[in-house]
Amino acid sequence: MENPFQYGKVVSDPYFTDREEELKSLVQDVAAKHNVVLYSPRRFGKTSLLLKLANSMKDKGYNVLYLDFFRITSRAGFIELYAREIFKQSGKSWKPMLKKFASLVKGIRPVVSLDAMGVPSFSVSFETVEITQQTMESVLNLTENITPGKQWLVIFDEFQEITKLNGDGFENIMRAVIQHHQRSNYIFSGSSYHLLLEIFSRPGRAMYQFGKIMKLGKIPHEMMEEFIINRFAQTDVQISQELAREMVTRAGNIPNYVQYLAAELWQLALQSKHKPDINMLDKAVGGMLINLSDYFQQIMDSLSIHQKKVLVALSKDNVKVFSQEYHRTHHLGAISTTQRAVQKLVAEQLISPSDNGYEFGDPLFLLYLRSRINL
Repeated sequence: MENPFQYGKVVSDPYFTDREEELKSLVQDVAAKHNVVLYSPRRFGKTSLLLKLANSMKDKGYNVLYLDFFRITSRAGFIELYAREIFKQSGKSWKPMLKKFASLVKGIRPVVSLDAMGVPSFSVSFETVEITQQTMESVLNLTENITPGKQWLVIFDEFQEITKLNGDGFENIMRAVIQHHQRSNYIFSGSSYHLLLEIFSRPGRAMYQFGKIMKLGKIPHEMMEEFIINRFAQTDVQISQELAREMVTRAGNIPNYVQYLAAELWQLALQSKHKPDINMLDKAVGGMLINLSDYFQQIMDSLSIHQKKVLVALSKDNVKVFSQEYHRTHHLGAISTTQRAVQKLVAEQLISPSDNGYEFGDPLFLLYLRSRINL
């Protein structure tokens, strides 16, 4: 029997849950020719939502180009990937598009090879060592020029990585070109909020206020519980509302972790041939922590001694962190040193400010810390 839950990768229906309002909002923004800056922490299902949006817009007749900036390590890499993704839109009509591409883009030569089945693959050959601004501009303008009358949606995922590609210069060219586009709309998404805000919200940056900022929050607790219960029921496994609620709580209501924990619990129930209960949930959580322990240990090894001490203190008590009493209780020393440590931990997205203090971005990392210290 197939496990009814999927995690650790981009998911689609029936494993994709909710986000109907967010999808509706994004579709409306694209139709209204608005650019959007979409942010969410990792494991919230951002990329799954973006690909669902891509499919929705394709159904409406749009050409959709999706680029993950984690795959891009240079401007040459950007140009080749961008051009390749545009070429994919041609389908069986690739020959006329190839000819038009060659007439529109300066500084690179398109190359097409055919496999044994006659299926084309596309690459580019650079005519000069240095990539000119003209080449960048002509590639960015392809969505406007290569298919007259066609609407395009361009999705840049993990866009904050542009800062590693001579960001300011790259941003300047991009803004100068795409601000004039009439048939191309853009989604800039990322999982590093402070870097995205730096790009789009700081006066003086090229991309300042270039799109509506939209934060992808958590799915409502009750909706996630119902999703779990229904997915279990589809395999004739019954789970109580209380246990589903506890599962969502322990996973921090982070979609990827909820599905991970649900998949582990479902597997244990299948193996034991018993209805899921709290003891089985404890075992599933324990198994997840074992599986993730090497990853969490790598995080700890990358931190300074004081940063580790601050994390341990926050795992016990996360309010009034900069008070004298807090520092005496947790033996943290100088408050200024703790302030610098907290700034670093926030920048690394290990913790984030909350209404009462600071909270862990990864609920399983918090459980990992608590399992290793005597609270």
